[in-house]
Formats: sequence, structure tokens, C-alpha cells
Amino acid sequence: MQEMRVVAVGLDPRESHPVLLLQETAGRHRVLPVCVGLPEATAIELERQHVTTPRPVTHQLIANVISSAGRRLEHVRITELRDSIFHAELVLDEGTRVSARVSDAVTLALHLDVPIQAEEVVLDEAALANAEVIDADALVGESGDTATGAPEQADELEQFRRFLDSASPEDFGTSS
Repeated sequence: MQEMRVVAVGLDPRESHPVLLLQETAGRHRVLPVCVGLPEATAIELERQHVTTPRPVTHQLIANVISSAGRRLEHVRITELRDSIFHAELVLDEGTRVSARVSDAVTLALHLDVPIQAEEVVLDEAALANAEVIDADALVGESGDTATGAPEQADELEQFRRFLDSASPEDFGTSS
């Protein structure tokens, strides 16, 4: 089991569909690309940017239900890749596990600030090896500007762009 972090949500340049990029926090720093739908990508990005909404959205509602039931989400796991579809689970206290889509699990993990983990078998099958550590803070929107304009961040952004340029649609599988 490897801990993962969200490094980017963006558009696959060849297919123009949203892609969630998760990277191992230690070890080989492999990158796991997961195709997601536009609403899911939006929810993930809203959580990454800590945007508050006037009414609870679905993942916030789920968090409220978990809390109201006196339970706690401990972490989320990406458990398998079956028929080109990623599967995940929410791992609650007392060992309770609930099946979930990866996009929903990641959004909830970001909202509740709990770890995101991926099974080694999933990473072996679907992650892109030899990826450099991506600095999520250096990645920005469509304008292409870096957050501070620092040369190191521009280099990291360029590395990320090269990564996307070299990836093929097959590397991204299907949406979760």
C-alpha cells in the first residue's frame, strides 16, 4: 500500500477529458493518471482550492452523514483496476469499508484531510514509472503562468507538460 497525493487535475491534451494525477509521496514517486468526469474534476479542484459553497455538495453531504452517525473516515484506498476501471473504497473506523469511485473517494479524502492510498498491484499495472516528483504548487491553470514566476517552478511546470506530452491515451485508462 502506497500513500498518494493529488498533484493535478487537468485536461488530457489529446482527448480533452479531465485527468486526475496522483503521485506516490515516497518511494518511486510513480504517477497514477485517472480519467474522471468533468463534475468530478470540478469537485476535486474545488476541494484543492478550499472553495466553500453556499450549500453542501455531495461529498460534503457524505462527510456530514459519516460524522452524524458518529463514525470517522480513516483513509481511502484505490483497490483495483478491473476492465480498465479503477475501484476504490472508503475505510471507516471499526474496519468498515464502503465501495466508491476513485474520484468520489479522493474528493472526500481531500475534504476530510485523510490519507489516499493505492494498492501496489494497481500502481504496478497502471502507474507511470520514472516520473519525477511533481510540485503541485507550481502547477497552475490554463494561462501557463506559475504561481510566483520563480525559475524552479517554471522548470517543474515544463516537466509536467513534457510528462503530459509523452503520455498516451491508453496510459489514462477509462473514467472512474
